Amino acid sequence: MPAPASEASEGLLGTQKPTEAPPKAPDQKTPRRPRRRCSDTFTTYFPRVLKNVHQGPSLSREAVSVMDSFVEDIFQRIAEEASRLALSNQRATMTSRDIQTAVRLPLPGEMGKHALSEATKAVLRSSLCLIRQQIKCRSSYKNPSVF
Repeated sequence: MPAPASEASEGLLGTQKPTEAPPKAPDQKTPRRPRRRCSDTFTTYFPRVLKNVHQGPSLSREAVSVMDSFVEDIFQRIAEEASRLALSNQRATMTSRDIQTAVRLPLPGEMGKHALSEATKAVLRSSLCLIRQQIKCRSSYKNPSVF
């Protein structure tokens, strides 16, 4: 007599190896959105400069976009002019004099003079900061307790 169905199924089940559940991955965070590529814009600086000049007003997104394109255009013109000046003097490296001359050419009159004076002040501030850092590092090396 044939075996009952329950016994037959038990026999079939007994010959198979029990399958293991796939290992659970540790709690995974939801995938992040890919970061935006950092484009070279000056948009973060406009509110800061405006705050230094006038406390109250703010800029709309459209105004910031217009200002950003304007600054990028002027920056591009100055860079191209400085490059042309360096090439015309048969040099591969732009000097500060090339950049100063390049600033005067696209910016008319007082605007060019003002830009040059502000740029000179910024370069002096930057170089003074670097000199202070170098002096600070040298003074820490002179301290024998460091070694």
